[in-house]
Amino acid sequence: MSLATRFFHRYVRRNLPQYALGFAMLVATNYAVVRIPTLIGNALDAFGGGKADALAVGQGIALELMIWAVAVVVVRTLSRVLFFNPGREVEYRVSVDLFTHLLALQRPFFLKRKVGELVSMATNDTMSIRLLIGFAGLQVCNVAVAVPLHLGQMLLTDAWLTLWCLLPIAVGSAYTIAVVRRFYSLIRVSFEELGRLSDRVLESYAGIGTVRAHAAEAAILRHFDTRNQTYLDLQLRLSSMRAFSMPVLGLSGQVAAAIVLWVGGARVIAGELPVGALVTFTTLLGSLVALLMAVAWVLASVSRGFVAIKRVDEVVTTPDGLPVPTDILPPGPPPSLELRGMTFTYPGAEEPSLRDISFALAPGKTLGIFGRTGAGKSTLIHLLSRVYTPPVGTVLVGGKDVTTLPLDQVRSQLAVVPQDPFLFSTTLRDNIRLRGERSGHVRGEDGGSSASSSHLRAEAEDPRLQQVLRAACLVDDVRSLPEGLDTVVGERGVMLSGGQRQRTALARALYRGPGLLLLDDVLSAVDQGTEVRLVAAIRGLHDEAGGGLMKQAATTVIVSHRTSVLEHADEILVLERGAVVERGTHAQLLALDGVYAETHRHQEAAHHG
Repeated sequence: MSLATRFFHRYVRRNLPQYALGFAMLVATNYAVVRIPTLIGNALDAFGGGKADALAVGQGIALELMIWAVAVVVVRTLSRVLFFNPGREVEYRVSVDLFTHLLALQRPFFLKRKVGELVSMATNDTMSIRLLIGFAGLQVCNVAVAVPLHLGQMLLTDAWLTLWCLLPIAVGSAYTIAVVRRFYSLIRVSFEELGRLSDRVLESYAGIGTVRAHAAEAAILRHFDTRNQTYLDLQLRLSSMRAFSMPVLGLSGQVAAAIVLWVGGARVIAGELPVGALVTFTTLLGSLVALLMAVAWVLASVSRGFVAIKRVDEVVTTPDGLPVPTDILPPGPPPSLELRGMTFTYPGAEEPSLRDISFALAPGKTLGIFGRTGAGKSTLIHLLSRVYTPPVGTVLVGGKDVTTLPLDQVRSQLAVVPQDPFLFSTTLRDNIRLRGERSGHVRGEDGGSSASSSHLRAEAEDPRLQQVLRAACLVDDVRSLPEGLDTVVGERGVMLSGGQRQRTALARALYRGPGLLLLDDVLSAVDQGTEVRLVAAIRGLHDEAGGGLMKQAATTVIVSHRTSVLEHADEILVLERGAVVERGTHAQLLALDGVYAETHRHQEAAHHG
């Protein structure tokens, strides 16, 4: 099945009744447009004939002209509504499908595609598809109806004159078609360049702090100007090609009009052609030339639309890279977690990042992962959380191979707190609750925000949220914020410190009450006193004395470069260059007097010093 056929069946076919009715309105519109010049010509012939009933005939024609004029307004409006609305619906459905598929795609895809390109695709490409389905679809159907009606009426008026005037129009049309073919080849390049420009802008905005700190504004502007100039040159080429084709068509129309006046005028003088017929013919010719000039714009929209469909289809049809699930994880207590000889190499890398990693973690137990930078700690978290798909048979959750389980079911069981957490530009409350619940911002009688009433409302409506705030040591931070939990934290949580962002991400994970909890160096940005409180809170999550957040202890994997964070773990793995070099409890590793023990002594000395 071709791309066009597949797109038609998926998005357009359901709107066929609207298109059929819209097409009928177009037929009525163009019949009226052709009928009106004919009536004018008949009226001129009636008045020029000097007959006694000329005035009565003219009045009848004038009444019919008014009726057709009103009809044109009505049916033309209906035709546009019936074509444009499906175009907007198709744009909406394409956008939803694109966004939904992007959510399902795995990390390797996003390493190959720039964010700016995807943003450009979700905005400019979908808009081009809407113009193709709506505006261009209307105009193509309009031309398909109008040209035969115009030519048919012109042939009925005078066939010989029609053949004369079609010659220059055919030459202009052939030139336009050749230009559009060249235009199509540049459209895709234009879309790709716009994606690179968008990515450059987004990257500059995201790193604005770094740019200013290093006084690199001039360099950033130079890079942006270079990229922008490339895009501008492309757009100027496209615009010149499109704009020049219209005067050529206009010129061919003027030449055709001159031929009509020359040849037709001679025939009128010779008495072979009525004056009214010449007026009708000239009016129809002007309308036909205007239609053909609009075709230049239509063909440009069609080219952009088909390129956009192809680009979006390349993303939507990209395999998500997920194995087909063949099993399910039964509901129950927190699952066990096991790794069996897992070796993993990143796509495109030559050396594995993890080598022969094995462990067995019973339900409710805690595994610590220790290692220096680059040891593979975050890679292990990525595999356990299915950011990357692990090799078959190497990761078992609840005794089942994780690659055989539905991804949404696995992720519904776990909560991940990354080392560099992402916060949305919304309230602190919504960043913690996250899963669709909205805070319903409370305002005081004076119209201003009421932080105190929001606090009271949160405690009354969601006591679990207050437990989470205490466990994540965020209570004092919330009190210091201008609007408490209803403070908008800004893009990526810019209003919060690094430690506050980490603790907010931890609160988000605890709020879910997961069966499997993955903590990736979440205490790296907090002070020693807060670390002690957080470690105690994490250890007591399932205990009534610890807040009662979880009825049963979560199976926990905690990554840290601080040995003090890992002291409570039931087992600790020490990684070096992706391999396990030491393993055991905190006490056993200290007795082993290896890498872990040496690091512990240094950290203790630094703390007491």
